[in-house]
Amino acid sequence: MTESLSADVLVALEILVLEYVEEHSLKILGTCPPWFTQLYPNTPLSLDASWIATHSPFLYNFLVDAADFWDQDQPGLYKSGLWCETDPQNQDLHLEASALKINRKRILLIKASLSDYTELLSFIQTARESSLDFIEERKQASESILRTTFYDALTGLPNQTYFLIQLAHGFERYRHKDNYHFAILIINIDRFQSINDSFGRLAGDQLLISIAWRLKKRLRESDIFARLSGDEFIILLDSIEEISSPLFAANQISTEFTHPFSLNGQELFITASMGISTTLMEYDRAEDLLRDANTAVSYAKTLGRSNYIVFDQTMHARAVRLLQLENDLKRALQEQELTLLYQPIVCLADQRIIGFEALVRWIHPTFGLISPLEFIPIAEEMGLMMAIDQWILKESCFRIQQWRKFTDEPLSISVNFSAKLFDKFDLALQIKQVLRETGISPQYLMIEITESIVFSQVKAAVNTLHQLKDLGVRLCIDDFGTGYASLKYLQQLPVDTLKIDRSFIKMMDPNNLDLVRSIILLAHDLGMNVTAEGIETSAQRQYLLDLGCQEAQGHLFSHPVDGQVALQLLQAKSIL
Repeated sequence: MTESLSADVLVALEILVLEYVEEHSLKILGTCPPWFTQLYPNTPLSLDASWIATHSPFLYNFLVDAADFWDQDQPGLYKSGLWCETDPQNQDLHLEASALKINRKRILLIKASLSDYTELLSFIQTARESSLDFIEERKQASESILRTTFYDALTGLPNQTYFLIQLAHGFERYRHKDNYHFAILIINIDRFQSINDSFGRLAGDQLLISIAWRLKKRLRESDIFARLSGDEFIILLDSIEEISSPLFAANQISTEFTHPFSLNGQELFITASMGISTTLMEYDRAEDLLRDANTAVSYAKTLGRSNYIVFDQTMHARAVRLLQLENDLKRALQEQELTLLYQPIVCLADQRIIGFEALVRWIHPTFGLISPLEFIPIAEEMGLMMAIDQWILKESCFRIQQWRKFTDEPLSISVNFSAKLFDKFDLALQIKQVLRETGISPQYLMIEITESIVFSQVKAAVNTLHQLKDLGVRLCIDDFGTGYASLKYLQQLPVDTLKIDRSFIKMMDPNNLDLVRSIILLAHDLGMNVTAEGIETSAQRQYLLDLGCQEAQGHLFSHPVDGQVALQLLQAKSIL
């Protein structure tokens, strides 16, 4: 078959052998393995580039890199790649390819397995044992050890170990060579876990390989491109003169992500967040440069998808503060540092207090009042949000039950639920237990769910809301108008109240009332009440009254206040 490969061994191992004949053609050597004929019946013995591109795009992409490898004068080395195909019996075949250069021949070996990926090196070694001499085997073993140590098995890119060595070398040049600077750029694929959850880990691996091949073409030969771990890649941009160089590279990489990736026959658009640090800021240690690039990519991800950020010193201060808040939040829940403020909800006609919205705050012993916009995302990431939501529910229900003794109004308490608590299958049972413990009647509890939570998981939302409605509690969609509500699904929800987001109230003037009017009319047509939030002026109050809005809350009536002040406002009968 070839001068250095045993045909008997290859046939026994069911390895497909292809010889690269010319730029656009591969020739099948020997007998085709059964798995290959199942994948591609009636395959010609000579495969041109168009046939490969049509039947196996991943193999075609691998061949692009293999051709570059074959053009290099490095006998004994190899290039490997992995991907997955599905045969007519709907079996997933995990394919592993290796490009070899044996004497003057350019050979491609492909092995298939029904199980998970196995190490391709073992197949190659077995195939070569019968033909390579002892010295060549020793050489191959050494190369294998080096490759395992310094290269990523999936993508073939340098790994973290290799990158850290090159970072150390680059930092030494920076310290001892005048006017030499470099940059680090970390790339993190946005929401990659959802891709694994939706398509499976093997498809996720295919995507990572495609990303690696695509981005590599955007870089210079002097740049170091490595895979750190999981869905994170890193680049050392060599010899930069100013900050525009890494920014240009980040923009080029972002451009690559504007084109779709092919995954299991589907076009998939993905994005990436990037963090940049450079020696232009002057560093004493290489590890600090890496730390700051990590900080920058973390900050970029908080801004949403597809952002790239250059590190600055304010990010370090923010990261130190974030770490301290993470360490302190669990203790805060145990030590009762969390507190509730209450904002009155009033009847617009006469400004009587008809309810309160419970709002959580954190009084930190060092930093003072921490905004929920800062600590709620931390709590969600740490898995503390459910415990906080349950504490808010019980505390606010207990408080409103006490206050009901001081008014003849049908006083209610509104409690915001996070997505974490809303997802719990036993949510209705938990609320029923709290109602029993606090003695509050269910009609005096208003549960507020944001529009984005409801309409991002419609079926689950409909079921859960109906369970809550069966308990007798009232339901409200908060921040209405800021998400993507569907009228079709809105009609299915057992919702009592729509709360108009403050951003629409702020824009109201005599010439800009149509949107708020439409929301109010929609709610009334569906038999729902309307509450407007963020009322700050008497003019806004009058506009809403004229439009038929019944209830409101905002600084015109009262800021969020503690329990003692809330009770005083309640005893005053109305807010004038």
